Amino acid sequence: MTIINLMQAYELDKLSKLDLSDEEILRALRAGDVSAWQEQVPNYEFSETMALYKEGEQQFLDALHGHYRIKYVTLPGIQRLLHLRFQLEEGKDYQLLETGIQHLTCDEETVTKLQQMLSTNWSLTKQSDGAYSVFVK
Repeated sequence: MTIINLMQAYELDKLSKLDLSDEEILRALRAGDVSAWQEQVPNYEFSETMALYKEGEQQFLDALHGHYRIKYVTLPGIQRLLHLRFQLEEGKDYQLLETGIQHLTCDEETVTKLQQMLSTNWSLTKQSDGAYSVFVK
């Protein structure tokens, strides 16, 4: 499992939505030229993606394919990940509290991926109604 930072998670999510093959992504990273990605996603520099790639190609590919844990994630970071990666929205798919999230409704695959991504200071638990909650340990 690759450990990445929150910005790397955001960038990888954006990159995964560009409909590029692994080889196209690796070719751009090997060349050090991600300008085509920056044109498609103007608010991202992809510098954190480049830094992750420089740590090792296989490690990068593992993270690209969702096999990562985030070093440290805040509640706003979790909200953004829920929206970016899983298209889940506050008020519709979960209830936001000051200290966490409750009544998160999603499929088991999403729960598994979310559990894997969360930094170790967060706890994801199933509630009696079948929904999930995410709170600081």
